[in-house]
Amino acid sequence: MNIFIKICGITNPSDAKASLEYRADALGFIQTKKSKRFVSLETLNEIKREVGNNFLSVPVFVNPDRNQVLDFLNIFPNSIIQFHGDEEEDFCLSFKKPFIKALNATNQKELLRDLNNFKKSHAYLLDSGDSENRGGTGETFDWKLIPKELSDKIIVAGGLNSNNINILLDDYIPYGIDVSSGVESIIGVKDHKKIKNFIKMVRSYE
Repeated sequence: MNIFIKICGITNPSDAKASLEYRADALGFIQTKKSKRFVSLETLNEIKREVGNNFLSVPVFVNPDRNQVLDFLNIFPNSIIQFHGDEEEDFCLSFKKPFIKALNATNQKELLRDLNNFKKSHAYLLDSGDSENRGGTGETFDWKLIPKELSDKIIVAGGLNSNNINILLDDYIPYGIDVSSGVESIIGVKDHKKIKNFIKMVRSYE
């Protein structure tokens, strides 16, 4: 099976180009201003001018209004929208695009409840975090909490890097993998060698 690989937290054209060159399936763009990896519409347009928009983009939103989502889709229409907040499923579906619902994987009972509330999602992204920090913490969660019966819809995120990705994949192959800080040199800037090595390691399990 092919493992869906998303390089998240892209903030500039150079990192976007490198990620696509090394066969990432999607690029993630943080669209919440509280994040240090937030990307403005101006920068998104710059990336579009230099890289084009013939790739799969994943905008990451936390409780956005409709116009925020539509503004992004006007730039990158080929998108799967990732919702990381308290959005209801009807709102997520209203854009007529596939969506990923991000869930904090810290409590199995709450996780199973949340999974049941978003049955129409394209995929579930499981991350570490809490109500204050909606992910992007660079910390792993307890992978034993992953519901194995949903492996065809699970994207694993949270603290993944070239030093631990084999530990996950030796035990469990999810639908997808999401990496951000694990392939960075500093916050918001990717290390292209780390991207290449990480993707190569994941692809070796296909």
